[in-house]
Amino acid sequence: MKFIKTFATLIILLAISCGEAPKDKANTTDETSMIEGFWKRTGMVQFVNGKPVDTLYYADGELDPPGKDFIQMKAFLDGNIFWIMNNQNPKSPWKGSMGGYGKYKKEKDTITEFMSHATGDMAVYMKNLKDEAKTSTIPFKFSYTLTDKNYVQIGEANEEGIAMAEFYEKMPSLSKSKIDGVWKRAYQINYVNGVAIDTVSVPSDVITDVKIIKDGYFIFQVDNTEAVKDPLKPQFGGGGGYGEVEYSDGELREYIQYGSGNYAFDTIVRSLVWYHDVEFYDDETFRQIDRTEYNNTSKGLIYRKIK
Repeated sequence: MKFIKTFATLIILLAISCGEAPKDKANTTDETSMIEGFWKRTGMVQFVNGKPVDTLYYADGELDPPGKDFIQMKAFLDGNIFWIMNNQNPKSPWKGSMGGYGKYKKEKDTITEFMSHATGDMAVYMKNLKDEAKTSTIPFKFSYTLTDKNYVQIGEANEEGIAMAEFYEKMPSLSKSKIDGVWKRAYQINYVNGVAIDTVSVPSDVITDVKIIKDGYFIFQVDNTEAVKDPLKPQFGGGGGYGEVEYSDGELREYIQYGSGNYAFDTIVRSLVWYHDVEFYDDETFRQIDRTEYNNTSKGLIYRKIK
């Protein structure tokens, strides 16, 4: 993948930020509000001995097949972390890209992502790490710099003191609504000809279906790795997606742009939309019914807010 060098002003900004004395970032309200929302990865920053020396933007149209743009989105909200990219691997059993979900914690000048679930190739990687560590979450710790417009997540330096960092830009807020939040599927209602037939619990230790909606964007991840144990089966990769979202008057419109795992979407913005009818039971629970029916059957998903 090719890169384009940015202007020196970004390097100066990072140098000033990195040169500040360490402070307890975890307890600053401003930083908590600044990091919450959606971020688009637009490049890399190279650090040598803790100082930024080069910043590179991803060039548009350099993803295979030629003409595709590389896109990686990350979202933070209420202690939750989501990420998803569109860089598909044609050799995988699934046709989408990969993504992940977990919790995060800020401490002084570091941020730790405690990743628990994943889709696509990341699902296999996470399974191997969790099996080896015999734990349900894997911590990924980074140092970072943060402004209201940019977020830089800095990896560990090698023996030569060289570290590479991911450079993100904040996505502008498109809209705000009652449905903004982090949600987890708890139940599924099956319908035939519009009549509820049965209600099925969705145990989190078998299938984890979570989604984040904020500022007019959404990411969802469905981790299937406990339901399908064999990493060679396509279903093991689960599925996820990213796009823009609108909610009003009980209608949810999800403009899916690209997907992970078994969701192989990769299209232009707002060219594909999913329509759902939504009913809130209370501020922390809603039912989502897909308007598309298959053989006169449909399903309703009951989501509860994750705090």
